[in-house]
Amino acid sequence: DLIQKTEAEMLRTPNFGRKSLNEIKEVLAGMGLHLGMEVPNWPPDNVEDLAKRFEDQY
Repeated sequence: DLIQKTEAEMLRTPNFGRKSLNEIKEVLAGMGLHLGMEVPNWPPDNVEDLAKRFEDQY
């Protein structure tokens, strides 16, 4: 869900600033992702399994 948000949407979040935005962008880039992505057919049926797999990595 996060990657579907734009930078402008993120910056409208209370108590969320440019530094936090840049940190999130760095982490997403490390995963080959970026803000503002369109993700067809999201969420997948196995979203819980995917979340657990990525949670274990970080």
